[in-house]
Amino acid sequence: MKQNLFFLVLHCLCSPLSQANDIKPDQLEQHISNSILDQWQVIGQRDGAVSKVVISGIPQGYKSPECRTPLEVKPTNTLRLGRNSIEVSCQHRSSWSLMLNADIEVWRDVVVLRDHLSRGQRIKRTSIVLQQRNIGDLQRGYYTNIKDIMGNVSKRSLKAGTAISPSMINLPIIVKRGQAITLRAERPGFSVNMKGFALKKGRKGDRIKVKNGKSNKVLYGRIVDSDLVLID
Repeated sequence: MKQNLFFLVLHCLCSPLSQANDIKPDQLEQHISNSILDQWQVIGQRDGAVSKVVISGIPQGYKSPECRTPLEVKPTNTLRLGRNSIEVSCQHRSSWSLMLNADIEVWRDVVVLRDHLSRGQRIKRTSIVLQQRNIGDLQRGYYTNIKDIMGNVSKRSLKAGTAISPSMINLPIIVKRGQAITLRAERPGFSVNMKGFALKKGRKGDRIKVKNGKSNKVLYGRIVDSDLVLID
């Protein structure tokens, strides 16, 4: 599971856009977007991901005043995924500033359901696919590797197109209550296998109560496989 927010230390970036004439809104927007994207990609870009910056807050028909020095573009706080407040300013004699919003999106391949999944249904390879999603919208986490969730079961009903998060799935029950199992006791230099029974059901990695088949002694151990429990 890959679950990721980015909170990054950022330096002010001075934009080379400067001219004696008024700057058109589309030029201003594109330049601010490029400036913020450059900052983000230097310290926030990840392999296999595509970052995008969407600028909002420029009034319709807005024309910025003249600026004969490079425009200064800086976030008011550390850049992060999602919405950021950005200050654009001119440090020329006729100084001015403009507050805008910059939404940072990071798109990458994540595991998505191809088909509807019922509660308790096991996830098969044919029921999942990799699709590009903005991970800024996946606050509860996500998976980037299909193998990480194959064989898991759904905790609830999930519709097709859902990006899978850790809270949506669980490992399957592989040991049932009353099941005959092998109990293994390991100590430095040796290990002993014994026949026993599970007194609780469980998933791989669960710690359950078991009983030694010969002595009837109740023990605790961790499930290693569908027929093997490693005794504490």
